[in-house]
Amino acid sequence: MQPFPTTSREILALIGDRATFNRGKRYAEQGRVQLTSPPEGDRSTNGRLRWECSVLGSKEYRVILEDHQGSLELLWCSCPAFARMGVCKHIAAALLYLLEHGFLEPDADPAGQPRTGRRSSAVFEDNPAPGDEARMAVGSEPGNDPTTSASKPRATRANRARDEEFQKARTAVTGLIRKLGDLLESEHQPSGTSAGPVPAPGRRVTSRLSIDYILVHEGHVSLELKAGVDRTFVVKNIRDFIRDVQIGAPHPLTPRFSYQPELHDIASEDLAAMRVLSQVMAGESFYRSVNGYYSYDRKLGDRRMALPPAAANALLDELRGRQIFMAHGNAAPAPIVVAEDPLPSAGLEFRLLPGDKTTEGGVRLDLAPLARAEYLAAYRWLVVDGTLYRLSEQEDNLVSSFIQALRSETRPGGFLRSYERPQPQLSIPRDLVGTALSLTVPALETIGKIRVQPSLSKQIAKFPLRTEVLVDEGPDALSLDVSFHYEDAVFRPVAGSAPESPHEDADRAVSPSMDKIYIRDMDREMQVISILNEGPVTVKSGPGGQAKLSVPKEDETLYRFFHETVPALTALDHVSLYLSDGASAYVTDVQPQPEIRFDLDPAGGWLTVRFDVHGVDPAEVEQIRQALLRGMRYVRLESGAFLSLEDESFRRARSVLQTVLGDARSSSRKGRDTQGFRVPLYKTALLVDADDTRGVTRYSTAVRTLVESLSDPEALEIAPPAGLRTALRPYQLTGFRWMKTLAHYSLGGILADEMGLGKTVQTIAFLLSERETAPTDRPSLLVVPASLMYNWEAEFRRFAPSLRVTVVDGPPESRNQKLQNLQAGDIAVTSYPLLRQDIAQYAEIPFEHLILDEAQTVKNHTTQIFRAVQQIQAPKRFALTGTPIENALDDLWSIIHTLMPGLFPPLQRFKDLSPEQARRRVRPFILRRTKKDVLRDLPERTEMIHWVELDDKQKAAYLAFLNDAQLRAQQLMQKGGLTENRIAILALITRLRQVCADPALVVPEYDGSSAKLEALLELLRDYRVAGRRALVFSQFTQMLERIRGRLAQEGIEAFYLDGRTPPKDRLAMADAFNAGERGVFLISLRAGGTGLNLTGADTVILYDLWWNPAVDAQAIGRAHRIGQKNPVLVLRVIAKGTIEERMYALQMKKQALFDRVIESEKDPSAFRLTEEDVRALLSLTEADAEAVR
Repeated sequence: MQPFPTTSREILALIGDRATFNRGKRYAEQGRVQLTSPPEGDRSTNGRLRWECSVLGSKEYRVILEDHQGSLELLWCSCPAFARMGVCKHIAAALLYLLEHGFLEPDADPAGQPRTGRRSSAVFEDNPAPGDEARMAVGSEPGNDPTTSASKPRATRANRARDEEFQKARTAVTGLIRKLGDLLESEHQPSGTSAGPVPAPGRRVTSRLSIDYILVHEGHVSLELKAGVDRTFVVKNIRDFIRDVQIGAPHPLTPRFSYQPELHDIASEDLAAMRVLSQVMAGESFYRSVNGYYSYDRKLGDRRMALPPAAANALLDELRGRQIFMAHGNAAPAPIVVAEDPLPSAGLEFRLLPGDKTTEGGVRLDLAPLARAEYLAAYRWLVVDGTLYRLSEQEDNLVSSFIQALRSETRPGGFLRSYERPQPQLSIPRDLVGTALSLTVPALETIGKIRVQPSLSKQIAKFPLRTEVLVDEGPDALSLDVSFHYEDAVFRPVAGSAPESPHEDADRAVSPSMDKIYIRDMDREMQVISILNEGPVTVKSGPGGQAKLSVPKEDETLYRFFHETVPALTALDHVSLYLSDGASAYVTDVQPQPEIRFDLDPAGGWLTVRFDVHGVDPAEVEQIRQALLRGMRYVRLESGAFLSLEDESFRRARSVLQTVLGDARSSSRKGRDTQGFRVPLYKTALLVDADDTRGVTRYSTAVRTLVESLSDPEALEIAPPAGLRTALRPYQLTGFRWMKTLAHYSLGGILADEMGLGKTVQTIAFLLSERETAPTDRPSLLVVPASLMYNWEAEFRRFAPSLRVTVVDGPPESRNQKLQNLQAGDIAVTSYPLLRQDIAQYAEIPFEHLILDEAQTVKNHTTQIFRAVQQIQAPKRFALTGTPIENALDDLWSIIHTLMPGLFPPLQRFKDLSPEQARRRVRPFILRRTKKDVLRDLPERTEMIHWVELDDKQKAAYLAFLNDAQLRAQQLMQKGGLTENRIAILALITRLRQVCADPALVVPEYDGSSAKLEALLELLRDYRVAGRRALVFSQFTQMLERIRGRLAQEGIEAFYLDGRTPPKDRLAMADAFNAGERGVFLISLRAGGTGLNLTGADTVILYDLWWNPAVDAQAIGRAHRIGQKNPVLVLRVIAKGTIEERMYALQMKKQALFDRVIESEKDPSAFRLTEEDVRALLSLTEADAEAVR
């Protein structure tokens, strides 16, 4: 058995982990530990001492420690960390508290009290040297520790060896668990879980402990327990017993018998019951103040515990089929069984008897099983013949009603004395027999059986219900006649009756058999009454008190009746509905069916749409179309009939019309064809996979061919251009054909292939094919980032030298001259900034094609670049981007709007579209392939995180800036929120990121080191030796300058590229690097993250992070692309415990958005940097604080 620790070194050895020990030490120093009860036991008698403490973490936890003759007998904490690993910081805190207060000193008095006048404050100053800590990690020998008393029993050599091996194993396992999962240290314990009892060392079970549960009923229910083995004994303190069973601690029941966990086993259902009762204990103090069930518990004493209904039923859940006991007040408990099955299994039997003098020819209903039962209304319990049944809500309402009726039969008002039992029979007078039995017999049959005395059986008539509803037309209203038929008896609703009891005086049936008692189906009759009450039916009193039902002849009222009330009635299998000739005129004989036909307009670029309704006069079709577009529920035809527009076919037709014809222009000639319309051809997107339009749409052969082409571009047979100086890969051939198909119909799209798959060569092949197969007198325009203009020029020369390419750059006069000299078929290449400056000239030139490279540049619809692109005249428009969504779905709207302005509605209405609607509209016009899907031969890419621990000086700087950022962000959020203060808040976040990168970026006089910079240099040194070649990306050009300076000091040459690098120099440096010159390329993340081919690198290092994963992906794509021959390693350098960790988590969240919209068919959920994100980025959890302290 392990020695009980009495020094700080021994406590550290017991805990086995310095970090956990230090956390416990801080808790003890901060006064978070409290001794909740005096030490129990006496070393001088039985050698056993027990301490109970509370330790305040994120919530209060309970710690129990037991010392038996110097050995650790019991060690337990209620936190989840202890349940997983057997030690925790709360135990460390409690032991250090006891040590500091003298409880663990060897010369403490026999009662376990500390010595007076002395505090062992040295415990909090103890900081063992590294060598000492190493020795402690494998266990210390108590006899060798100078702080250990010589009077303490010395362990034998064998015991010492065993303890040492135990401590070695425990330390190794505990350390491994903690290294693998600091996140598991969460102090938040899942609801309903418990650390459970701690098995005592040397457990040797010899017998099972029996537990008796005694429910004491005194208006409220309380619980007593008895426990034992051969016989059971009263548990004198029920709460202590429950607690000890839960933690596996001994509990005395009599002076001669105790529950001993190492000797006594406990049944699983009893352990489950103890868990329920421990939860009741946890809520007692709260319930005392707010709940009546505990208002009397103080008088119960230690032996009893009050049980509110929820707790009592949770307890019985664990005791199904078990014998327990029930007592009334101080009476002797009687055994009962907790039923496993519901009440109908009880076999209750009720009797229907002839009436006596008091009933005047009526009947008597014998309910003896309920009269003798014990009913606990608050708990929904019914005890019948020694079995306790828990009632469902419906059963409880039924039992409660009958028992109250019996009590009222016994004594007016139903108030019985405690010793009185209710009469077992109900007397029913003759004039109420039919209604009473109709209500009671079906109800009683749900919980038992009814036996009818033979003399009554011939009078009882029970037939199935048949309902008739007759509708006739009157001058101002429709009249309704409703009747309920039981064989030859007819009953009618009574005017003025409430919906829940519509059968007052209803026993006066129109029937030749008035001597019979009819058991009517009140539930099904109520179905009819409820439908009529919910509909537009008015009720007036007619002759004899019978109900006179009518429906006013108003359009809305009539429509509701025929299209809501009538279908609801006819859906009931017992209802037959009859319409007179006048009433049937309001209903169409055959339900008309809408049809929408699509064809290609011969003029090109348009889709013709024709709307018809079969079964309706053609002159009324336009009225129906207008009603659908306005969202109306019905149309009243010339015949007077109502045409519902709410059935499935018209719902689908409404969806198509409102979406496809929203901007329609009539295609009618001279006004004759009012159902024909033209819409832009890109509306065809709505027809691809449009499941919600099936059955109402018809496509011409030309439209079907177009839809199939958009759905499956791989099936198209279009040869690549003859003049292309390269062979297209299969997926590139598919992309080329997809672009050709869209262009053939004057449509556009987004080629969204992952970076490095050759969007450039696919576009060049497309433009070359257009020149070869469909010459035009108009030039084409290619808009690219400024840094890529010459890249594109070089690629055209490489792959399509026959094309005339003009780079429109230089001073304004030169650019203007180049534009004026453009000829048919020329390709003009310009940049986004130059397009914005020269938009007046570009807007006047009719182009054949518009190609937007890195089209995410136009994602912001409020910019001048976006507005400039909108002004370009070009029928065939394509966007190239591997990241069509960087932050939110608004990005996608902006790009699509530059290509096909009417595909999406205006931005405000676009946000109202369902995710499925947005996905379907854009799907045919986005082609997305990833490397893993199409490049089987591309070398593997491995992504890793290189964690960096900030040194002390950098940690201090980071915490200072973090505290300042938290305070300022909170103030900004309170003043105007993120919307009004986005720039200021982003500046705070950027400054924190810079401190992580190198504090000198923010504080020029900072004279400390940067842990990330030193880690990067160490990596680059190793890679240089290993022959690896690296791209290093950072968003901060100052950081890149510092890295370049440090590399130069070490004699490492590096290429350097940022936004100031001229485009021609970029290309030259990329070629030189790929040819093997220099081993490091330092690149600004934004300036060099696109348009570069750097397959000469096999390592990509992302020195700092941005919350947009698309930016990282662009950077990685510089090396991991077509032409790469070596496996690529991607390293993200992240400072542990800082904002960078949270930014990486946010990256993963944004990547999920992109995957769900572009690469998946699941519903998207758009988001951008939100206030929640900012609060998370700037928050500081306990784990974060530990990491940076």
